Amino acid sequence: MLKKRCKKNYADQKKKFEQGLNKKKFSQKWFLNNFEIFNFFLPKDKNAEFDYLEVGCFEGLSSFYILSEYKSVNAFFLDIWDMPNSNSKTLSHNFEKIEKTFDQNLLGFNFKKIKNDSVISMRNLLKQNIQFDFIYIDGSHNGEDILSDAIEAFKILKVNGLIFFDDFLQHDDNRILQSYEGIEKFLSLYSDYLIIEYFQNNLVVRKKVN
Repeated sequence: MLKKRCKKNYADQKKKFEQGLNKKKFSQKWFLNNFEIFNFFLPKDKNAEFDYLEVGCFEGLSSFYILSEYKSVNAFFLDIWDMPNSNSKTLSHNFEKIEKTFDQNLLGFNFKKIKNDSVISMRNLLKQNIQFDFIYIDGSHNGEDILSDAIEAFKILKVNGLIFFDDFLQHDDNRILQSYEGIEKFLSLYSDYLIIEYFQNNLVVRKKVN
């Protein structure tokens, strides 16, 4: 019901955003599948100041949306822009080209770009005592990677903050741990510290007060 309502409420906003993409270079537009429900959980005040982390940016479509919609956002964009770990799904993309496209698409915006392994990077953010109101996890869909990304993201999530997981209802016979199994293990480990706000093709959890 929520997704159906969101599709109606954000239809005009989505159309306007898509029209603005003509001047940008995006070979894939996967983010648009999440556009409505993603917006439902973002601040309604476009002038809001909040701390945002994105794990897995690819060409920067969702990154571009955040920066173009929220002028006062403190945004961190994290991606390895390289071949994934050996236990993850092998990809055939030219990541050097993808990273250059990301840079071109976000030219002129103010943000912090982190090119490194996601777990290492989030542990470094923890050491610096940097926390976030909203974390969007859209990196590897390997269950092990999702679990490790979720654990590290939880550590740097502010109380009452949200983690938004991209579509994880996938199955790959070559995976030891499926994406949804990684999510299930995370929810089991942190059940006392989370409130599930949305659970369909995406998962949105809120960090609650202990």
